[in-house]
Amino acid sequence: MSKRNRQDFEYIKLITNSEEIFTEEKAKAMKLHHQQHEDNDIFSDDICFEIISMLDDSWFILNNCTLISKQFCQVIKERSKLVIQFKKPLTERRVELLRKSQFMNCIVNVKFNEMLLELRENIKFISEMKQLTSLDVSDNEIGNVGAKHISEMKQLTSLNICNNRIGDEGAKFISEMQQLTLLDISDNHIGDKGVKFISEMKQLTSFNISDDLIGNVGAKSISEMQQLTSLDVSDNHIGDSGVKFISEMKQLTSLNIAINRVGDEGAKLISEMKQLRSLNISDNELGDEGVKFISEMKQLRSNCLGIVQQN
Repeated sequence: MSKRNRQDFEYIKLITNSEEIFTEEKAKAMKLHHQQHEDNDIFSDDICFEIISMLDDSWFILNNCTLISKQFCQVIKERSKLVIQFKKPLTERRVELLRKSQFMNCIVNVKFNEMLLELRENIKFISEMKQLTSLDVSDNEIGNVGAKHISEMKQLTSLNICNNRIGDEGAKFISEMQQLTLLDISDNHIGDKGVKFISEMKQLTSFNISDDLIGNVGAKSISEMQQLTSLDVSDNHIGDSGVKFISEMKQLTSLNIAINRVGDEGAKLISEMKQLRSLNISDNELGDEGVKFISEMKQLRSNCLGIVQQN
């Protein structure tokens, strides 16, 4: 089997749209079928895995391969890593179906599309996905209560919680997730107080706090996160004095500081960040001198050379 097929199976994409994950009737049928074929295993587990790995239709795998035999079902449960995207609101019934699912512990990556209030009321159930390492709950208005529930998920390493109105209090809860390496907390009404909490997360390498309320004081707090390699602080209130702190982050290779209050002095400071490979400084207050400073950053990738045109 090709390496590509193995990788495809490692992250099965399970899209829940009009379908329900498992109904009670489906579960009963599966149990009966397994009882009838319990002693008919003719392949090793490895061969079962090879067969399943050749399929790229995750719904087919879950709705059909799990019915082949108890062995196939067990192999799927033990070896698959499910990536799930929910497109419908999480009603109480859907949450209950998920909880009863045999595959809850196979889920490693979850994304919720824009939802209704059902998500906020039932978000605690996500913590029952014990293998989950990546979670996207953007655009769901879960508030600081939802942030508190999510902060209890100590196995997560990647979290997108943008546009959820969690505020500074929610940021404090999220800051307790010391295992996170990637965090998108943009558009959450977070100010200098909230980002101070986040600055204690010394394991983060990628951080997006765009479209929030941080100023120069918040920029100083961010500069204490010396492990960051990627930072997005666009659409905030950072001026040249805040840029001074950010320019001291010598490990950064990617910086988005668009839509702030950066002038020529700030541009000069940024131009001294020789390790940068990607920079967006558009929609600031640069004059000709500032543009000249940025244009001299020869190490920037070619697709970053037009970013000063809007200044």
